[in-house]
Amino acid sequence: MQERSTRQLSIGAAGMRGMVGPGLTPGAACDFAAAFASMMEEDAPVLVGCDPRTSSEMLRCAVISSLAGCGCRVVDGGILTAGMMHFLVPRFGFGGGMLITGGHQAAGWNALIPLAADGSYFDGLRQRELFDLYHGRRFRTAAASGVHPFEPLGPEMQETYWNYLAETLDISAIAAAEFRVVGDFCNGSGAAHARTFAERLGLDLVSVNDVPSGVLPRDPEPRPRSESPIRSIIAPLGAAAGLVFNSDMSRMGVVSDTGEPLSEELTFPLLLDYVLERFPAGSRVVTNICSSRTIDDVVSRHGDVLEKGKVGQANVIDMMRSTGAVAAGEGSGSVTIHGMNGFDGFLMAGLLLEAIARRRIPLSSQVAALPRYEMVKQTIPCDSPHAYLLLRRLRDEFDDEAEVNDCDGLRFDWPDGFLSLRLSSTEGSLRLISEARSRETAQERAWRARLLWERLSS
Repeated sequence: MQERSTRQLSIGAAGMRGMVGPGLTPGAACDFAAAFASMMEEDAPVLVGCDPRTSSEMLRCAVISSLAGCGCRVVDGGILTAGMMHFLVPRFGFGGGMLITGGHQAAGWNALIPLAADGSYFDGLRQRELFDLYHGRRFRTAAASGVHPFEPLGPEMQETYWNYLAETLDISAIAAAEFRVVGDFCNGSGAAHARTFAERLGLDLVSVNDVPSGVLPRDPEPRPRSESPIRSIIAPLGAAAGLVFNSDMSRMGVVSDTGEPLSEELTFPLLLDYVLERFPAGSRVVTNICSSRTIDDVVSRHGDVLEKGKVGQANVIDMMRSTGAVAAGEGSGSVTIHGMNGFDGFLMAGLLLEAIARRRIPLSSQVAALPRYEMVKQTIPCDSPHAYLLLRRLRDEFDDEAEVNDCDGLRFDWPDGFLSLRLSSTEGSLRLISEARSRETAQERAWRARLLWERLSS
């Protein structure tokens, strides 16, 4: 089997990420943080938060030192979820934030994710400015008198996040339902706050992998294979749902009350079907170009408008802001609503439980009401310097029989499904997604595209 070629350090829309050691080093982290600080106003306060991966503490020290050396006032948040960072940065007027987390990446990986003053990811212009400063090593420095000692994030500041959840969710309905829920926190940042979440919502929480030890007990990406370990205990415990998170709580997978591990592609449409009940017909929803058509069907059912853009959490959030969308998400298990400029696993979990409580319909029945498709996902190694040219040539093979969209790679749409081909921005590979009503059709289109790609590449 051909081994995938992976870049050990990359810089893109989600910041800097890489394999710790051969790629992501304390030196690289210092330079990236210095470039970020050089974009801030002098004396600007910056919030730093991290997940508990074993490398996060090392990177946190490097980032805090570099920010302080550039004259920033650093507030050390310790272990914070992605959603907490997205909320706290604008709530307390920080000039920006730096989230240190591997998210859904495998053990050994980590990342530095810069956040703007509104708590969102950097938009395209900010990204280019940041990259220019980083590559050009044009960093601001502070004299000894301008270096401020870092401050810890006070508990009263974290309390405002829980108050936000209480104001956003119907916690009275959730608590009255007396739910038992199984939660797998992947020993990540959610593990440090799971007990507080359960107490605030009145949940009987059965926690799995709930020690923020930094050791990843499973694949952190919430998919059916990482959800399967808890499926067998859902029914015996009488749990209303099983919730599976990545290490920074920006993605969520779901196991139904009958023990069915659901595709990560269903997290967004499942929550969206409930959330859209709050808004008038004609509201806008945002997703990426290669998420499941179940989203299209749910949006159509509510008489709303679906906008599709490039893949990536930063791109989706940017598009949500620019279009005024009421909800946004991706097929990776990321969902957000208007007012939160990022993805928050605790908010996702709360919305799911609120839907069960207020509708008084079991999760399995709500899943059964969704249109379902069969999806095939493949990753094809691709180190060719002519990859984009090959992708354009592949377009001609399907152009006559399907509608084509080249917003991000190529997407071919048929009445019963779609095929997406997109070159990865973080590794040398082609991402292929084929979805159709039948498994056979999805597989046939996937293999046809793969064979054509291999023929053109040879």
